[in-house]
Amino acid sequence: MRRTVTTVLAAALLAGGTAVTAAPAQATTGKVVAVASGPITCEPAKLRQQAAQPDRKADGLNALGDHAAAAKTHQQAEDLRRKAKACEDAENNA
Repeated sequence: MRRTVTTVLAAALLAGGTAVTAAPAQATTGKVVAVASGPITCEPAKLRQQAAQPDRKADGLNALGDHAAAAKTHQQAEDLRRKAKACEDAENNA
């Protein structure tokens, strides 16, 4: 059934028509797409402050001996610091 629907939709699009399918509200995936009306701002200081929380948690996990969870939590903090650095670089290059 899925293959048939896909084939019909592809044929309609190739023929120059528009295929409109309406999914019921229960079938939606919950993804929301936001359209920015202005410039996107980021706050590197706030991101670094947020990175400190996982670092403290990771230190506690490391002290308890859960090294795998500590490494994962440190990685989350590192990701936030990397995002802060990217924001700063973007602002400096703009």
